Amino acid sequence: MRSLASATILCGVILLSGCAAGSTMAGPTASPTATATATPTPTPLTEPEEVVKQTTTAVSLYSKLVCSNLADHPDVDLNAAVDQLLATYATEGLSEESRLQLAHNVLEQSAAKDCPDQTQRIADELAAG
Repeated sequence: MRSLASATILCGVILLSGCAAGSTMAGPTASPTATATATPTPTPLTEPEEVVKQTTTAVSLYSKLVCSNLADHPDVDLNAAVDQLLATYATEGLSEESRLQLAHNVLEQSAAKDCPDQTQRIADELAAG
């Protein structure tokens, strides 16, 4: 049994080295053809596109949390909460106006998605803001 294991290992080593050697010694048909492939460079998003992207992500991840916080704190001033949120969390690459729009979008779209009963409250408070 011991000699069988040694023979198996030896065959494995020979096969592996043969595969490696065969790929370099093979004729032109066996060598891979080198082709230049252009890697597409992603186009940077415009600021409005970035706001939409970040809004979609935030609503997808946090809308239920936003709604439960709205239900748990019916007397909270939403404009003050937005100001505190923007002061606490950085949103990279966005102007102050876009950051404010992002926060409003997240509130409005979260309510539309998961707590439509809060939609009017959000609209009224943000408009008064």
